[in-house]
Amino acid sequence: MIEQSFKIRFSEIETALPSAPGLYEIVTDEGKLLKVGISGNLRRRLLQHRQSKQSRLKLKEGGEWSNPNDVLSKQSILAKHLYFHPPVTGYDLKTEAGRQAFLEQQCHLLVTVTLTREEAREMERLKEQSGAYQFVGVTKTSS
Repeated sequence: MIEQSFKIRFSEIETALPSAPGLYEIVTDEGKLLKVGISGNLRRRLLQHRQSKQSRLKLKEGGEWSNPNDVLSKQSILAKHLYFHPPVTGYDLKTEAGRQAFLEQQCHLLVTVTLTREEAREMERLKEQSGAYQFVGVTKTSS
């Protein structure tokens, strides 16, 4: 059973989100679906995405920053997806500050609070099967 659904900005995470399980969708203000995900604690997880920390992207030994297979995400896979995203005018997505600005200024969150993480997982599976989200699974280089 769904408790509630709402739309917020990344800057509203601390005040608008409970530390509860649920599903989130990251959407550009133009309506492009970027990512769907779940968490047992929505507030904590979405704060990790908002921070998009450069220090949490790690390069494999002997790897190259230009190869997505060589870069590991230790906290937010969204940071890695954005790092390898095609350029967005006005935003350097290769930097933490650029990713943070893009998320705050060009994106919003659609959040559904659920009673359990398992309920959110089932919702996520259905949404991922739609093929509508740009960032799903392994990060690949753009062509």
